[in-house]
Amino acid sequence: MGKGSGFIKVLEIIFIVLMVCIAAGVSEAQELVVYSGRGERLIKPVLDEFTKRTGIKIILHSAGTVELLNKLIVEGDRSPADVYFTVDAGTLERARIAGLLHAIKSEVITKNIPAKIRASDNSWVGFSLRIRVIAYNPKRVKTDEIKTFDSLTETKFKGRLGLRTGSNVYSQSHAAMMIAERGETETEKYLKGILANAGDRIYPSDSRAVEAVAKGEVDVAIVNHYYIYGHLRKNPSDGATLKFVVPQETAYNVSGGGILRTSKNKDAAQRLIEFMASDEGQTMFAYENREYPVNPKIPAHPDMLKRDKFTLSHVPLWTMGRYMMTAIDLIDKVGYR
Repeated sequence: MGKGSGFIKVLEIIFIVLMVCIAAGVSEAQELVVYSGRGERLIKPVLDEFTKRTGIKIILHSAGTVELLNKLIVEGDRSPADVYFTVDAGTLERARIAGLLHAIKSEVITKNIPAKIRASDNSWVGFSLRIRVIAYNPKRVKTDEIKTFDSLTETKFKGRLGLRTGSNVYSQSHAAMMIAERGETETEKYLKGILANAGDRIYPSDSRAVEAVAKGEVDVAIVNHYYIYGHLRKNPSDGATLKFVVPQETAYNVSGGGILRTSKNKDAAQRLIEFMASDEGQTMFAYENREYPVNPKIPAHPDMLKRDKFTLSHVPLWTMGRYMMTAIDLIDKVGYR
């Protein structure tokens, strides 16, 4: 074999090696590991649609939102996760502060997601909006008695109020938003007031608290709005004993997500986040579970309360998220388990 043919052979080998490396890179980019605190039945249809459209396979690991945050912290740079989904913006902000998330530059996100519902650097983005409401039994409570969350601290509601556990992120984020609004001292007074009225009527889930109102165990409860819609879809006859009001400048939260700083597939991960922020992704993600799209231009389910009928707290979610640890400490201080 001459020198020329030998050189060509070497070029052929180099070409083959390059093609294998490129193919391996493409294959790697077509797979995303998602850590999700969102219930699998709620998130999987959207992820399946994303895979159908892009060919990018999703490996889904589902667990509790805070449990996954702790897992990411322990895994550090060794984490296989590309994307982190949660049911709570406060936990996402904790992840950002811990340096776990990757900042995103995206016209899709900037255009579709209001600034108060995403991190300032887009390292996390809200997908679907949920509001805190007061579920009540209209046979026992008048709406003018429960115009604000503070109304529930009045002594007339002693033994009549149901709460979700203080260890839950919904309760913690609500307290964090109150701290941002009014400070620790006033929030502590509020927490002590609702705890005194609830007594032992502390429920493990919002759905259980909603059921307690419908069945007459309690007269009022603080819950996320979509649990009420979900209960009435399954139990339409409970409409006579279960309604809700939205307090003035109500607390709110989002399910959302971000890209992990250590992800090796950031381009593919950004495509997923942008799909969630797109008009269609917003509609799919929020519609079935009766949540509100975070993009106010996308209509919610027609059965839901119109968005112009309530006002959200003026506090941006990224600000609320900074008070999460303070809220957790305060909840523990007052004995709200």
